[in-house]
Amino acid sequence: MLAASDAGRIFSGISGSYDRVAAILSLGQDPRWRHAAVEAIDARRDDRVLDVATGTGMVAAELVRRYGCHVVGLDQSADMLARARERDGVFDEIVLGRAEKLPFADATFDHLTFTYLLRYVDDPAATMRELARVVRPGGHIASVEFGLPTGLWHVLWWLYTRIGLPVAGRVVSVKWSAVGAFLGPSIERFYRAHPQAAIEQYWRDAGLSAVRTRRMSLGGGIVMSATRSPASEVAAESLRPAFYAARTGGLSDYWTLLHPPYTAWHLSYVLLGASLAPSPDPRIVAGALVSFG
Repeated sequence: MLAASDAGRIFSGISGSYDRVAAILSLGQDPRWRHAAVEAIDARRDDRVLDVATGTGMVAAELVRRYGCHVVGLDQSADMLARARERDGVFDEIVLGRAEKLPFADATFDHLTFTYLLRYVDDPAATMRELARVVRPGGHIASVEFGLPTGLWHVLWWLYTRIGLPVAGRVVSVKWSAVGAFLGPSIERFYRAHPQAAIEQYWRDAGLSAVRTRRMSLGGGIVMSATRSPASEVAAESLRPAFYAARTGGLSDYWTLLHPPYTAWHLSYVLLGASLAPSPDPRIVAGALVSFG
């Protein structure tokens, strides 16, 4: 995995524009994924929630807005935390620290959230055990991570992450160009080393039950949730494509695909990637036009 120091270097200096640009470069999907993770927590007003990899505090702010709960934010980036501190009335406490070694006693929190974390730690399985350690039995854990689409969507995703993201990032700034160039390869390396089935097992091995995986935005985002359980046996649920999921929000992903702004952004980057390729493949261009037509 990427060393923590390297991650800090890549993302350093972008906290001021992070919220806005992250939403744009994810084609408006990043806020949807964060919202889904917050929904999965189902906290009460007096609950204490630890938001790990809190960044600028987007998830923390929504937790407080939705539940009125008490939130402690933790991140390894002082730059991001400086931005998070500007959110009045959100955090009970902000802590500079690492997810691999949390400075809290066992079962300190009622619930826990984390966002885009496991790609930046050396041992995701050990990190999951550490995260679960500080949550009380019966508490909930929810996460947001980039996913790796399959089939035709993987081709479109590859074009967007390898060409569209760096080009769009360059329009914003040199630092965002580096972020755009980094994300796609980073996501693929992570899932080669840790397939989704293995990640789900890390959660179960950490003592979490009712592990749920929700693929969103054609597989581009993954929201996971589970319950901290003292039981020796943990229940597992099968993975279902978001399109056909029976639970709320499954069909909304298909509607998102057809939503005009999403369609226009995605199609523009697909065509841009195809045109900039050394030998443009007319089948990719034709497939994109048919899919988005």
